[in-house]
Amino acid sequence: MTQITAPGASKAPRTSPLNILITSVLLGTVLLAWVLSWQGTLSEAWPHMLLSQAGTFSYILLALSATLGPLIGTRFLPQWLTAGIKTGWHGIISGFALVVGMIHGLFATLGHDALTVVQVVVPGTDSLTNALGTLALWGMLLVYVTWALRGRLGIKAARVLHLLAYPTFVAATLHAVWSGHGGVDPTYVLGSAAVGGALAVRLFTLARR
Repeated sequence: MTQITAPGASKAPRTSPLNILITSVLLGTVLLAWVLSWQGTLSEAWPHMLLSQAGTFSYILLALSATLGPLIGTRFLPQWLTAGIKTGWHGIISGFALVVGMIHGLFATLGHDALTVVQVVVPGTDSLTNALGTLALWGMLLVYVTWALRGRLGIKAARVLHLLAYPTFVAATLHAVWSGHGGVDPTYVLGSAAVGGALAVRLFTLARR
């Protein structure tokens, strides 16, 4: 995805019209795939594949966001990157994690193991595994929206709510691991290690101040 930055790279990346067009086309294609799957035009393998791939991709994006977030303000990121660029990319990755997570939930309503809309959006109406996925999705939405509204909520309140990203990540990890078949995917091991390491670095940096 292309990004436009102000001269001198002093501002956060902003979305270009090309990015909006590409994102709209991708979302439109996904929606079309859901409609065709719901109608039975596509084979059952398609919604299952899109469900799995969207879940994995959303988790990777969430892990990247939860890793980048704690490192902002530390010396473990390139110093030539301004705070605006770091937080800008953090927000972009978080937003994509949320959108892809919603797509994952959308395709969970298809197939022989299809969930109802209520089961997807209301935690506790299905298994514990799926409840954790629902909680993770609501957690991502809450963290993203409250940070976007930090001007109204107040920066202190927004920062406290932002800490919910960590239990959200834990819920997403447990959902992903318990939803799998067989051994644990290395993706979740590496993602957990990256987030845990970044959080440890952040706490160490704060302790030295």
